[in-house]
This record gives sequence, C-alpha cells and structure tokens, in this order.
Amino acid sequence: MEAKSFMHSLIRPEYQGKSTENHIVRLKYFRAKNQKQPKKPTNKKKLSRKEIKELGLYTLPPDTVKYADALKLHRVWRGYYQTIFPEMQPDVTDPEYDKVIASLLKADYHGAKIQIVRSKQSSVVGMKGIVVLDTKGTFKMVSKDDKLRTIPKRDSQFEVICGDRMVTIFGKHLSARPAERAVKKLKIFAIPDL
Repeated sequence: MEAKSFMHSLIRPEYQGKSTENHIVRLKYFRAKNQKQPKKPTNKKKLSRKEIKELGLYTLPPDTVKYADALKLHRVWRGYYQTIFPEMQPDVTDPEYDKVIASLLKADYHGAKIQIVRSKQSSVVGMKGIVVLDTKGTFKMVSKDDKLRTIPKRDSQFEVICGDRMVTIFGKHLSARPAERAVKKLKIFAIPDL
C-alpha cells in the first residue's frame, strides 16, 4: 500500500481517478528515458603521429640493419613482385598496360632492390640498395656497405630491379604510405619535371 500511495502522490490530481496504472507505467518510462545513461567505456586511445615519432616506433637503428638480412627480405619480395608484374611486358598500346602500371604504383616496395637514377639531391644519384622501410616521403635503404640511407621520393627517379628486369618509377607517384597507395585511385600521369 505504501508504494501505491507514493505513486499516487506523483500523479497530478486531475488524473488520480482515471486508470492510474497506465499513468504509473508512463511515469516509470518517462523517468527511465530522462535518466542519464551510464557512459560506455571508450576505446583505447590511439597514438598520434607525433607520439609515435617521439617514441621512435618506426625508426630503424642504423647499426642493426645488415645487407645480408635485407637480401632475405628481397627474396620474399621477388616472389611478390612476380605476381603483380607479368613475364611478358605489355606494349604501351595494349589494354593490359594501364593495369600493369596501376599495380606497379600500388605495389609495396619493402624488400625491393632499387637504384636512384635521377634526383634533385645529387649526392644520392647512383646509389643502390634494398628498401627496408617505405614511408610517405622517403625510402630507407641499406646498401652493400651495411649503411642505412634515407632517400627522398618526391624529387627522385628510381629503377626497381628484379632479376633481369628493370622498371623506372618516379618517386612523385609513390609519395604516399604503402597502405594508402594500395587503396588509392590512380590517374595516368605525365612525366614530371625533376
């Protein structure tokens, strides 16, 4: 009886004689709807790019990367490269040519053996090595003398070497992170100025 008198005190007097049970149910619903919902726990905070850089998560210590280790990575990469680049190279007039070019621009170059053909930074021209880290704006490659070098992509032209085949690629077309490049829509580019 005590609960009923408590609920009756919450109902306006003009409604007290009319189907009070229906009003009580509505009142309970109204109260439940207006009560603040407990906040759901948020996902773990992700690190920002600045925090990643400060922690040094993607930095490679120069003394730890050896050319012999990079050769193992290159062998794995050659198998990957043969799946995206056909044995018979299509002619420029072939309809398959655009597909091959698009797949080359979307490819991952971790483990690729590259040579810098042209660059605005003249000190890197002629260098050869195996890419161990592909970032948005640079290739980090290790050469035969076990030195880790950072090569800017934007103003360079690279030859990608896979066995007896060589492909020339402009770094400007690779200026994105590998994961972003793989899903990005590509346009056919004219030859950029260096």
